[in-house]
Amino acid sequence: MANCRQCGAKLPSFTFGDTSPYCKTCQAQLAPEEQPQKVDTLPGQSSFATNPTPATFALLGINIAVFIVMVASGMSLIDPDTQKVLHWGADYGPYTLGGQYWRLITSMFIHFGIIHIFGNMWCLWSLGRLAEKLLGSFSVTCTYLLTGVGASLLSLSWDPMRVSAGASGAIFGIAGVLITTLYYGKHNLPQPAVRRLLGYVVRFSLLNLLFGLKGHIDNAAHAGGLVTGLLIGFFLARTFASAEEERGSQRRTIFAVSALALLVLFVPVAKAKAYAVEFGKGKNAFEQRDYQAAIEHMQKYTTAQPDNDYGHALLGASFQALGRFDDAMREYERGLAINPDYHYIQVALGEIYTWQHHPEKAVRLFRQGINKMPDDAKVMYYYGSALAQTRDWADAETALRKSIALDGKSIESHQLLSEVLKNQGKSAEARKEQHLGRSVGGEFIPQP
Repeated sequence: MANCRQCGAKLPSFTFGDTSPYCKTCQAQLAPEEQPQKVDTLPGQSSFATNPTPATFALLGINIAVFIVMVASGMSLIDPDTQKVLHWGADYGPYTLGGQYWRLITSMFIHFGIIHIFGNMWCLWSLGRLAEKLLGSFSVTCTYLLTGVGASLLSLSWDPMRVSAGASGAIFGIAGVLITTLYYGKHNLPQPAVRRLLGYVVRFSLLNLLFGLKGHIDNAAHAGGLVTGLLIGFFLARTFASAEEERGSQRRTIFAVSALALLVLFVPVAKAKAYAVEFGKGKNAFEQRDYQAAIEHMQKYTTAQPDNDYGHALLGASFQALGRFDDAMREYERGLAINPDYHYIQVALGEIYTWQHHPEKAVRLFRQGINKMPDDAKVMYYYGSALAQTRDWADAETALRKSIALDGKSIESHQLLSEVLKNQGKSAEARKEQHLGRSVGGEFIPQP
């Protein structure tokens, strides 16, 4: 941090326009001819330091308003559910590439909680005002939107299965435009001011990119916005050498060509990541219980992404729902080979092993995965059934009683518990459970 040349007081590390080596107090004591030069004489712009910045404040207002509406609708202020953010228009490959193209725009106005939006709005306020004073309101608005799209495109290219949202990609885009316009543009600005502003923006970009390496941050979107901004800014910088009356049309042309280039780039991205669309269609079909369609889409997805454990889990569940247990078992085993601790697959495969009378395998899988899942009556029934097949009567009784506690109307659980109790010599309790099983509406259903 620099010090005042006269009194030694520390000077601010960054300001919009003041290039003085003196502090405010010492500046007031200087003669008029010694007053520091202000950054307020851009070509075609008077009073740079005090120019209004309506576009920046409009973008801030839209982001904040959207966040307030989201919270008012029931979304968590601190840690919103990903599905709710997705509902509001976050970027997600299966949806965006599958026809919901508007997510490329909406995602840059949506945030994951108060901390997320606070950090982004502070950066937008800082960089947006500087860019707007340098380039004007129209250019800042176009920069925000186009570089935000560029950020989404690289994010989709890098990981289309990630739910992404926030203004940070567009903010990095504004930073990129500032870097190349400050470096290449002929602004008639004092060189110390240009170097200081350029240094500030470069440091902002590098530090935030490094911070994004920590994880849980879509750094690909940051890089995409920055690169898009650097490229757009390179051409915008050339307009400063033109006559003032020509700049507007030149910049509109630059933004129009940039939009066209992004549109063209979207095509190969969508083609290369088509498997994400298959996943989205497969999951939607599964949720609608159209299991045959789910199988068709998920087979395409797992062929393109053979190392995705969730894809094999969903495909296995679709086969299982249609009673194609051998096919389901094959997919589950592939999923476990990728992720041996995937508790959903452990339990689902345990159910199939129970049906196929491989109780030892089933019990081992149940014990690995059952405690990692929410309590489920059906799962506890199958666990109890597998334990009964191994003649572990005590543990089978415990599992079946838990199943009944979760669902007292389960005929199977009552009847199987009756058999388990009978094998333990608890005849009276066995008769009671058999009676309860009949009273909830059924005949005896043998265990698998």
